[in-house]
Amino acid sequence: MSESPTKYRLSKSKIAAFEHCPRRLWLQVHRRHVGQFDPETLARFQFGHQVGHKALLAHPDGIMVDALPDMQAAIDRTTQLLAMAKPRPIFEATFLHDNVLCRVDILEPDGEGGWRAIEVKASPRVKPYQLADIATQVWIMRSCGVTISQAVIRHLESAPDWRRPDIAVVRFQDADVTRSMRRQLARRPNVAADANVSIRGAEVFRDTGEHCHKPFACEFRRYCALAQRAPLLAVLDAAVAGVTH
Repeated sequence: MSESPTKYRLSKSKIAAFEHCPRRLWLQVHRRHVGQFDPETLARFQFGHQVGHKALLAHPDGIMVDALPDMQAAIDRTTQLLAMAKPRPIFEATFLHDNVLCRVDILEPDGEGGWRAIEVKASPRVKPYQLADIATQVWIMRSCGVTISQAVIRHLESAPDWRRPDIAVVRFQDADVTRSMRRQLARRPNVAADANVSIRGAEVFRDTGEHCHKPFACEFRRYCALAQRAPLLAVLDAAVAGVTH
């Protein structure tokens, strides 16, 4: 029986997980249930959703692409919106290339027949992994024949108080990263190819380390720490058993 075309489909976030740690991607695909998010991370996710929603308010004429009844419908709807005689901003524009799916926060007409790709981030500055995120999207869109004239990361003007984040005081600042993401953009085909191979193989192993906590805490860090300890515990148990006999 052949694989379902969507069984191992990648996404922008899965590509990001692969670049963070190949084992993290493998676990997201094959053992997602063992992941554990701490309360602080979940709170930041919630605030990030609020930030994303607020960013859309700057484009009152924007059109949302719904992922219903499925992603193919979203891709088809995106194609229709891109072809409009009078283009309007598109929210969650959806594209698929080389088995990688992306949904773009905001696509804004540039007035010259092209589009500005805007990625919204709940951080007070542009971070290196965010350049990879938007590079993945630009690679996919350009591969689908879309003219992207500018890549923008819309981030917060200042850091929120994470003890009590207030969406009402959030203000945005746009950073043009069209040039600074070029190196990441050139790497996208190889990264996607490596990620596709990774998820179709056996479990990826990697020792725990600093990457388990930076640039953010991985949801599988406890699982990996326990798995790494298990062989040592087995050896110790065997040694104890040998002594007692």
